[in-house]
Amino acid sequence: MRELYAISFSAFTVMVGVGVIAPLLPIFAESLGATGLWIGVIFSAYSFSRLIFLPIAGKLSDRYGRKRIVVSGLILYSFISLLYIISNTPEELSAVRFLHGISSAMIIPVAMAAAAEFSPRGEEGYIIGVFNRSLFLGMASGPFIGGFVSDFIGYRYTFLVISLIGLVTLLFVFFTFPEIEVKRKELKISKINTRVRGAFLFRFINSMGRGSILSFLPIYLGLIGYSAGVIGILISLNLFVSAIIQPSSGKLSDRIGTVYPVTLSAIFSAVLLFIIPRISEISILLILSVFLGVSSALAIPAIGAIVAVEGRDGGMGQLIGTLSASKSLGRIIGPLVSGAIYDLFGGGVPGIQMAFNFAAFLSILSILLFLLSNRSNISTKRLSS
Repeated sequence: MRELYAISFSAFTVMVGVGVIAPLLPIFAESLGATGLWIGVIFSAYSFSRLIFLPIAGKLSDRYGRKRIVVSGLILYSFISLLYIISNTPEELSAVRFLHGISSAMIIPVAMAAAAEFSPRGEEGYIIGVFNRSLFLGMASGPFIGGFVSDFIGYRYTFLVISLIGLVTLLFVFFTFPEIEVKRKELKISKINTRVRGAFLFRFINSMGRGSILSFLPIYLGLIGYSAGVIGILISLNLFVSAIIQPSSGKLSDRIGTVYPVTLSAIFSAVLLFIIPRISEISILLILSVFLGVSSALAIPAIGAIVAVEGRDGGMGQLIGTLSASKSLGRIIGPLVSGAIYDLFGGGVPGIQMAFNFAAFLSILSILLFLLSNRSNISTKRLSS
């Protein structure tokens, strides 16, 4: 487990930097004159480059080792973070996001593949949950730090903090990240079954809806009068709750299977996404943020466990990279469509409400397609009971 915690801590520190950006980027983009559609483009640029490079980075880590790819990614990540400071147009900001996506693709999914390789059989959900806890704790700390730092030194120079975090993480990873022996069988990738395809599809469609949240929740909170610091707290609370629950959620999926946690997560998320942009009281928003964190935590370890089990037969890095790529594809399309919906309905609160309605619909669609992909597995359990 010592190796798992070393891997997880490296992911935590990287995600602190990623989380710092979350509450700031939409507001920063608007200050550069970005429309709703341009905000969607800026978010999607990051996911688009990840979509391209995630499977490539995973395959390279299968061939050359996880540590080399993670260290290389951190070097790029740290220097690219400085480019935010000199961005003056939506076009320039989109280009920086594209480059940042490339560096990110070389870090988190490769570290996740390393964590999956340490998971005992039958405990894949728990190990993925422990790893994801580190990711979400990092993301939860980031918005809190970013919101308050930006209040003191401004949006632009907050990105200098991200660069420094990246450099510190680079030193930590270089000395502590375990180098996993590359096995010949990992140079092949197993035949992808219907359950894995269902996991990829769920992650893709569900991420389209989640991308809408990241794009427009900070703008909604700003429109109803909340400061960057308060926005950071709300986003951090959501992620912190999700982080704490994920190991237990992973154990649950190991015990009862993946179908029920994923189904409950999707339905719960759809209801919350419909309600959130219709509430302005801070106390209720805090409660809804907690519930949204719970709904997220139910599905993510279960989906990761499906892919981790398949990856034992070879190509763990490439499979985890493809799962992350499916998430990135959703984060590309979701903000673009939501941005168009936001503009079409006149922007402001009405436009945001329609964007969240779209996200709720996607949550329901994702679980319907996931259940179709798992129907044979469900039928087998019914027959055996």
